[in-house]
Parts: sequence; C-alpha cells; structure tokens
Amino acid sequence: MKRFGLQQKLFLSFLAVSAAVLLILAGLWFAGSRSQLDLAESTAELMREQAQAELEARGQLTVSFLAESLTNHIYYYDLQGLRKTALSALEQNDIEYVLIYDRAGRILHDGSESLERFGDIMDDALASAVIDAAQPLTQWTDELLDISQPAMLGQNVIGGVRIGLSRTGSELTIAKQQQLISEQVRTAFVWQLRILLLGFVGLLAMAAVGAWIVGRGLVRPIRSLAGAMQHLETGRFDQSQLSSTRRDEIGDLIRAFSRMAQTIKSHDQAIRKLAYQDTLTGLPNRLMFRELLDETLNEYRSSGRSLGLMFIDIDDFKRINDTFGHDSGDTVLMEIARRLKSSAEPRPGKGAQDRTLVARLGGDEFVALVSGGQVVERCKRLAGRILESINKPFEVCENNVVLSASIGITCYPQDAHNSKLLLKCGDLAMYQAKASGKNGYAFYNKRMTLAADQSILLEQDLRQAIQDREIEVAYQPIIDCSSGQLVAAEALLRWKHPELGDIEPEQFVAMAETSNLIEDMGAHVIEVACQDAARWRKLLPNVRVAVNVSGRQLLKSGLEQRVIQAMDKSNLAGELLSVELTESSLLHNQPIASATLEILQKKGVRVWLDDFGTGFSGLSHLRQVNVDGVKIDRSFISDLTERSDDLALTSAIITMAHSIGIQVIGEGVETEEQLKLLKDRGCDMAQGFLFGKAMSVERLIEEFA
Repeated sequence: MKRFGLQQKLFLSFLAVSAAVLLILAGLWFAGSRSQLDLAESTAELMREQAQAELEARGQLTVSFLAESLTNHIYYYDLQGLRKTALSALEQNDIEYVLIYDRAGRILHDGSESLERFGDIMDDALASAVIDAAQPLTQWTDELLDISQPAMLGQNVIGGVRIGLSRTGSELTIAKQQQLISEQVRTAFVWQLRILLLGFVGLLAMAAVGAWIVGRGLVRPIRSLAGAMQHLETGRFDQSQLSSTRRDEIGDLIRAFSRMAQTIKSHDQAIRKLAYQDTLTGLPNRLMFRELLDETLNEYRSSGRSLGLMFIDIDDFKRINDTFGHDSGDTVLMEIARRLKSSAEPRPGKGAQDRTLVARLGGDEFVALVSGGQVVERCKRLAGRILESINKPFEVCENNVVLSASIGITCYPQDAHNSKLLLKCGDLAMYQAKASGKNGYAFYNKRMTLAADQSILLEQDLRQAIQDREIEVAYQPIIDCSSGQLVAAEALLRWKHPELGDIEPEQFVAMAETSNLIEDMGAHVIEVACQDAARWRKLLPNVRVAVNVSGRQLLKSGLEQRVIQAMDKSNLAGELLSVELTESSLLHNQPIASATLEILQKKGVRVWLDDFGTGFSGLSHLRQVNVDGVKIDRSFISDLTERSDDLALTSAIITMAHSIGIQVIGEGVETEEQLKLLKDRGCDMAQGFLFGKAMSVERLIEEFA
C-alpha cells in the first residue's frame, strides 16, 4: 500500500488555499480601483519605512549606551551590575529582551532574577551573526528588531549586548494610518469592499478547514513531542515515551524520538554510575558519599539523633603496589571492599534504621557511615569486625600477605556539626590510631585538633630552623667486627627547639618529608657531613661518613650534582662518603634511582641499603640495583640472643649478601653477646650504643683518634 505522506497532504492543502486566494485577488483586481490601492499601499510602506528607521535609530542608541556601560561589568563578571544595567533597558515598553553575552556567546545575564539561562550559548537563528560580529549589527524579523553591539576592552572584544525591540507598536501606528486612508477611499469603492468581505469569508472558511487539518495532522504531534522533550530535559524519562501508528514522516519522527529517549536514559544511568560509583570496587565514591553525608546530616539535624563516621586507612598498603605491582594492589583493594561490605551488613535482630554505608574515598582510604541507634557501641563492634577481616591473609601472586588497618571514629553532633569538620575529625582520629601502633581504632577527641594545630606551628619552626642552620649533625660510630676499629660514622640529625627542647629525629624528619622541607634539610646535612669528614681525615684516616638520603631526595633531579658539589667544596674523596637509602625509596622508582646512584658510584661513593629486612622486597631486588652493602634492621638485632628465628634470619641475610659480593652492617648492637653472634656469622661491621651514641665531630675525633 502506497503511503500518502505529509508532504503530499500539505501540498494539496496549500494548493487549495492558493487557488482560493488567487480567485479573491482576481476579483479585487477587477473590482477595485488600482490607483487608489497603490496610493494606500505606497503610503503605508513609507510610514512603515519611517517607523522602522525611527525604531532602528532608537535601538542603536540604546544598545550603544548599554555596550559602553557594560564593559567593566562583563570584564569583572559583576552580575549585580549586569542585572541593573539590563533592567534599565527592560523598563522601556517595546524592548522584549536584553541579552548580555561573553566573547564565546555564553549568556552572562538576561535581566531576570533566577538567571536560568546563565552560561547557555545563544542558539537562535540570529545568534551566530551576533557572536561573529565585530561591529554593531542590526537584524530584522517579522516580529521584532534585533540590535547587538560588541563590548570592547581596548582593541579586544570581551562580549557584547543584544536587545530585541518589538515591532508591534510601529505596526499598530501604521495600521491606524492605514485605517484613516481606508476611510477616505471607502466611499469610492464600497462595492469593492463587499466583494473583499465575501472573499475574506471564503478565505476564513478555508483557513479554518486548513487549520483543522494541520492541527490534527501536524501541530498536535509536535506539541506532544515538545512536552516529551521537556520531560526528557528534566530527567523524567518514563514520561517522555511516545508511540504512534502513523505511516508518514510524523510517525517516523515520533518513533525515532522514543528510541532516542530510551538511549539517553541508558546513557544517563551509565554516566550517573561513573560519577557516583567507584569503578574499581563498586562502592560509592567520594562525591556520592559527600552528598549522602550532607543529606543524612540535614535529616538528623532536627531530630537530635547521633551519627557515627569511621575513617578506615589500610596500613602500609603502598608496599603492595611497590612489591607486586598496581594490578595486584587493585585486586587486594577489591577484596578489602568486599570484606568491609560483609562486615557492615546488618546483623539479625537489628532495627531497620540501623544502617551502615561503606564508601571508598580514594587510594586505600575507606569510610563507613553508621546511622541509627547506639552508634558508639555499634562503631566499636564494627571496628572490631573490620580489623578481624582485614587481618586475614590476602592471596597476592601466590603469596599470603597479611595487612592491618587504622580506624578513626568520630560522632555527630558531639564532635562536629557539618560534613567537612566531621571528615577532618575522622582523619585526625585515624592518624591517632596509626600513631598508637596501627591495627586498631581510636575515637576523636578535641586534643587531636589541638595537636594538629601544634604540628602546624612546629612545622613553621622547623622551616625557620632549616633556614637558620639550627639543625645540628651528630655522628654514631660504625665498627669493624673483626678488628674493632672505627671504619665509618653515620650522620644523624639533632634539633633543639628553643621552647620545646630536644625534638625526636623521627618526628621532625617525618614532618620534613610531608612538608617538602626534606630537600633543603638533606642538602644541609650532606654539606656539613662532607666538611666534618674532611676535618677528621688526618686524625681518622680512611673513616667514611654515611649520610641518609630520603626517597624524595632520590627522585628529585639534581641530587647527584649536589653531592658532588659538596665533596668538591670540602675536598673530600668519594671513597670516604656513603649514602644510605631504605628499600621502599630505592624501589619506588628504580630507573631514576639507578641512574642517580650510578653517577655517584662512578665518583667512588658507596651505596648502602638501610633497615634491610623490614620491607617486602627481599634480597632478590639487590640484583636489580647495584648496592655496596645492606644494614640489618635493629628489630632483628635486639632479640638476637633470645629469639632463634631472628638469629636464623640474620644469618641468612649475611650469607646471601656475601654470596652476591656485598657487605653487611648490623644496626642496634647494645651488648657484647649480640656482637659475638654477629662476628661468629661473619657480619662485616656493627653499629649501636655498645660503641657509642651519636656525638659531635669533636667528640668523635677525641674518642677514636
């Protein structure tokens, strides 16, 4: 069956209307007075041109004034000024709209209070010419006059203003004048008006029939489409579905729109999932959690109920990524998320309002939001279940790895009254749990905020102390196990605060690491250590100085140049300098570390691996990075005489290190028994309180020269 399309229907309708209009005009032509009609039309046209000219002149004057007034408001995004200027123009009766836009055509103000179109690109039929215009531009439509002018800042266009003046007033004036002319000529062709009336009635009847046809076949579906489009814009996808059995273009359009709405609905769901869900674990992400937390706080604010927030951080998770790679780390994070969700599942017999939401903030940081009743007790029980589940081994690359977590707990409204402060309190409580030995939980108290504020002040004092060279360098002896002779001294930092007294090195060194002060402090230590080693060179020949280098220093370009400059400045041979690095800093970015250390080793500088045995790396990594020796961590040496497993591990490290041609230093030696065990197992050197605590360079020379 051949489809009778919309185009054919419209063609036949317009053909009928055109034929009727043609007949009426023919009757008017023969019945009327051509000269009088021409005069009336000419007069009306002259009046229209004059009215348009006046309207255009007034509009150009108005838009010129607005463009000059708006330059500063547009440049500074002064929305109040923009609105005030726009309202001054809108007060004129025939100005339909005022649009103030930027250089890209985005609407900055339209004079309304709600600013619903703020930031929208002008997309009407006249907009492209307005945006591209570098000079005042006048455009006409059947209903209005559109005048625009760019706003200039010097020679640059920073935006512009655009007004629309209604032509209704001028058209009404023209109509009145036409009416006067018509009344003057009415006596001359009354009978022509009768014919015109008959033709008008016929045309009206045909227009009514045409309007009914067009309205039923075209306007009604278009209105339905417009309504469905509004529902689609507001996200009401179920109300935007349309159906049609029509077999013409309108039917095709409706069915295509329905398919498009369904596609947009699917895409919207996918985008919302990406925006609010953590792609790795499937848990709510930071954005979604913040919104849910704000909503819950608003709900609880009037009820007086309590809310618990648990800030969960996996201890030393970075070792997983450094040792097994980020893919394995992602696998572990997914398993951690599964265990957290399992731990947070409601227990039988609990109320429907007792809910726990688990989310991932990023990295190895998770949060749990505990709502309902008895939040303090429930947080304690949940923290215990979480710690128990995290302590169970994780299978990583066919290895069983045991992790722990530190949990900070804070409550609303006892600790904070908004989401930002609540998260801060949870974070402080988590760091307190870490400081207490990790693998535990801590509740927030106000002393933590005070301690955090004191930490900031201490950091400022440390920055000043580094600038004023108040950080002192002391040296701890390193003894040859066989001969008992001093062979090296490790440079250690000491800081005596003018008010707080001696600050523990672990405290201010960690602070320097996190605040990016370690580079300046490290450069100072290298320079002083080289100078002191040059001082004792004659009295303590061949005694090396060992300097600790942090991971941040190692990965920062130019470390090797600073070390070489310090040696050259003090005239110290490279063979008398050693640098000590931890396993994690060495393996964090191995290519950069290897390149830096290779340059130093060519200058004779020795490279030692500090705190060996505490990380995940093991001796297999020593093949990948060329080091001269390792220092067995003091945690193995302290229980050497009491724990057989520590003795076995220490012996294994010494044997394997010697097998690949590197030396070994035992740290933390405090007793003769520990020293004897190290000697018996072939340890090369030893360091600890047995030989002396860290001392000044003068004291070192005095005791060992």
